Amino acid sequence: MSEDLPNGIPEILSHLAQMAAGYNNHLKWNEVAMLKADLMNVRRRWLGVPVGDIAARCRSLGMREEDVAQIVELVKKAQSGRRLVPQKNYRSFRFAPPVADERGEFNSREW
Repeated sequence: MSEDLPNGIPEILSHLAQMAAGYNNHLKWNEVAMLKADLMNVRRRWLGVPVGDIAARCRSLGMREEDVAQIVELVKKAQSGRRLVPQKNYRSFRFAPPVADERGEFNSREW
């Protein structure tokens, strides 16, 4: 497992694990919606990141296998170019760590 996941991904996964821990270790629908939105709105944050490393980090944070599988599946879909649709209230959501990149911002409606 790579210890250096890029672009704030460790912090995002830690946040998701912490929120799940508050709900008897179950990831809530709104946390999934936030992840979907970030995967679409900040796609380059997640591109090229091995899903095995993401799964290993989630497991090391104590997330249950069902949530790990859901996160991995969403990341795989986004990395393969598929479109994820979060609930309406979360469509413009982005996790706080910005991605340093010279290219301009783009979102799922522009690609």
